[in-house]
Amino acid sequence: MLSAWLTAATAAASADSVLLRVLTINDLHGGLLPRVYSWSGGRPVGGVLALKAAIDSAAAECRCPSVRLDGGDEMQGTLVSNLVHGRSTVAALNRLGIQAAAVGNHDLDWGVDTLVSRMREAQYPWLAANVFDSVTGKRPAWSTPWRTITAGPYRIAVIGYITREAKSIIKAANVAGLSFRGGRTAIADVLAEAKRTRPDFTFIVAHAGARCDSLGCTGEIVDLARQLDSTEVQLIVSGHTHTYVNTAVNGIPIVQARSNGTAWGAADLVARDDGSRGWKVRVETAYAGGDRGDPALERLLDAYRPLVDSLADRPVAVMAAPLPRSSPDLALGRLLAETQRVAAGADVGMMNSGGIRADLPAGPVTYGQLFEVEPFQNRVLRLTIPGRTLRAVVEHTLGSGHPAAFAGLVIRSDSTRPPGRRVVDLRLGSGRAVRDGAWYTLGVSDFLASGGDGLTMLVGRPTHDTGQYDIDALVAWLRRQPQPVAVPSNGRFIPGRKHERIDPRLH
Repeated sequence: MLSAWLTAATAAASADSVLLRVLTINDLHGGLLPRVYSWSGGRPVGGVLALKAAIDSAAAECRCPSVRLDGGDEMQGTLVSNLVHGRSTVAALNRLGIQAAAVGNHDLDWGVDTLVSRMREAQYPWLAANVFDSVTGKRPAWSTPWRTITAGPYRIAVIGYITREAKSIIKAANVAGLSFRGGRTAIADVLAEAKRTRPDFTFIVAHAGARCDSLGCTGEIVDLARQLDSTEVQLIVSGHTHTYVNTAVNGIPIVQARSNGTAWGAADLVARDDGSRGWKVRVETAYAGGDRGDPALERLLDAYRPLVDSLADRPVAVMAAPLPRSSPDLALGRLLAETQRVAAGADVGMMNSGGIRADLPAGPVTYGQLFEVEPFQNRVLRLTIPGRTLRAVVEHTLGSGHPAAFAGLVIRSDSTRPPGRRVVDLRLGSGRAVRDGAWYTLGVSDFLASGGDGLTMLVGRPTHDTGQYDIDALVAWLRRQPQPVAVPSNGRFIPGRKHERIDPRLH
């Protein structure tokens, strides 16, 4: 089959050596409008106008068949998208000409019913082959595993894949009755079904990612690619980890173009002068400002601006220092944990790092900026738990790969100890020792309270719903603070014995 499509591709090639161009985006997260980033040198980046201009130009300059694919997590993350549950984003991606997309975990943040509504509005299929009904073992009716799309003379089978972590990182109510299987075995029947239709190419759009450094790339999508070969899959469009990925595994190129519309990818199948063929992959930053206008797309954005601008531009507070979401001391996480502790009237507050989606700059901040930090609209709950459970929560966050920040809690740990025994000393902010048999209150999101990020020890605990969303708790807390606002110091590590190694993530 591989030789057949290579022969056909060669016959179709013009003087231009590119036989097929695959244009990719991933993890847009409602990023319809450009913004300035700390790394962009003052230049606005992203937004769908910039993406469309870049992708249209790349398709035109190729003088070859092209296809446009998306790696999932389209809708969740900005006011312009969230206020209408992703309708604006789907409409924009229709204008971008997306031909197939993976279902991402955050595309399920508003439940299956809302996702199905957005699917009906989309002019492209949303694909997920490894989602199953936990009772019947069959794929749910709403989950399309694969589709055939066309690009010039080529028929392309596109198979969808969503991270196997989905069950633990989506609100439990939204994925009740669903299971997410991993690896080639989860999609083997779909690979076989697609092969029987004799496509020219088979691609995977995967909301599963990798992280790459000088030693190579590791991650879920790399593990999947190792179970495949280039005779059955010729390209993988990746997402989920918000990273730059440009690698190949078993001869299969994998591309991921960062996140939030800041970049786009191009994977070219090239016929070389020596008669060989191969892929050339690049990822380009989507700088805004010099875009060729798309009047229809501009009108679409203009229709949503009045809904958003008055709320987004509202000033809330002044920050004393910049708070990057990825800083080793988890300063932004500790601030957010304090807002939930106060909102819940709890002894301790907790914020998971995956729930923090943007940095906060120094100086004046608006509601729109705060919303991008906490876009998920989780409800703040107060749980009543014994000290042994609080200790188990801290141990879990130290060893699970899901670091969390705390407020109202002083933690000393030894990372040389085995998982589950790393907490050396645990005290409330007042200095009082946490006792296993005593009871404490924890201010936390409903996502974590329902077992998110693997915190199953919190499920079923006595719960009080504060009636506040996390963003409202954040805004209220900031407005009450002396300006400029500094990070509270009531969640921290204290020095341990000399032989102890203090975990820097929670310092």
